[in-house]
Amino acid sequence: MKKILVCGAGGFIGSHLVEAFRNQGHYVIGADLHYPLYDPTHANEFFIMDLREQDNVRKLITEDIDEIYQLAADMGGAGYIFTGEHDADIMHNSAMINLNILDEMRKKGVKNIFYSSSACMYPSHNQEDPDNPIMSEDSAYPANPDSEYGWEKLFSERLYLTYARNYLSLIHI
Repeated sequence: MKKILVCGAGGFIGSHLVEAFRNQGHYVIGADLHYPLYDPTHANEFFIMDLREQDNVRKLITEDIDEIYQLAADMGGAGYIFTGEHDADIMHNSAMINLNILDEMRKKGVKNIFYSSSACMYPSHNQEDPDNPIMSEDSAYPANPDSEYGWEKLFSERLYLTYARNYLSLIHI
């Protein structure tokens, strides 16, 4: 049995991930700004907390966690991310979450993380043909994401890669 932390466990994907891990017999800790909206959580423990706050992340991530699944982000749907009205908040909030989680993982020696990015990090022209979208890893560069949300996702991908490179003995992505 693994001890697994799911960040963003109140969202659609995160809540289903928690349920799947519990069904596999793992001990699951969920964290989010809110509980899942449509079903009760299946987490063994669930923390309502703001992961932008370093003290919260410091308390959440413990040395005995085997894996972290990082899905938490400032993401309010297309009507939120594509207006341009929330770009600074989106970039700041999601970057803070990722910076806090990675730094605390490094400090506590947690070795395994899955980071969930977004299709928004691919160039918008690659996504415009609904019958033939191009979203392969080699199409990400030269970078031209479809939104500031996409730029933050690209930044965070690079952040996770550099932490893995600089602290390879600690972090596997």
